[in-house]
Amino acid sequence: MLKEKIIIHTHQEDQLESVLVIPDGSGPFPAVLLIHEYTGLNKVTLDHARRLATAGYVVLAADFYGPAKRPKNINEARTVHRIFRDNRVLMRSRAKSCLETLINQPETDSAKLAALGFSFGGGAVLEIARICDLKQVISVYGYLDTTHPASFGQIKAKIFAVHVEDDPVVPESHAEMFTKEMNDAEADWSIKYLKNTKHGFMSPDDKAFDQVLAEKTWDIILENLNK
Repeated sequence: MLKEKIIIHTHQEDQLESVLVIPDGSGPFPAVLLIHEYTGLNKVTLDHARRLATAGYVVLAADFYGPAKRPKNINEARTVHRIFRDNRVLMRSRAKSCLETLINQPETDSAKLAALGFSFGGGAVLEIARICDLKQVISVYGYLDTTHPASFGQIKAKIFAVHVEDDPVVPESHAEMFTKEMNDAEADWSIKYLKNTKHGFMSPDDKAFDQVLAEKTWDIILENLNK
């Protein structure tokens, strides 16, 4: 049976309430930092975390905004996520703080760290891949642009990105920038382009939700985490 507990931690002036989801058995376990979409920590994110924990990972479903700033609707989400999307140094710092919180949990095997994010969260995990030492980083329709591209040899993690073609949120020009950055940094990376789908297809709360494709993508995610 999975276990869940709220982990209260702080970053700068914000108190955050992330959720640690722990698999059955005795740890420490390989660990995944999971960062939510721009709508914040919600049932969709927790369901993702439970799925990962069922596969044997201890997961910190990160609360990037904190309960005081957690959006109650789409308009609030559009506002609060911009605080980080428009300030990538702050996004990196917040994501790194969440990663350190996961590392500090006794259930975590700190030698087996990965990060996974969707959309906003995909951008955030790519930002910490540029500065932190992780085993695997997976971005699903995440932001591919950055204000601080990685330099040669800087990226230690294996990078896997899922990118939706003709995505208005993550345009092709950003995919091209990302490709150049990864190649220039000589990162161990790959990208999967998806056609005939839309940004948000992994979220049941999104009108673009595609259950069949979501299941196929979960298979790919778990395959890459196990590499």
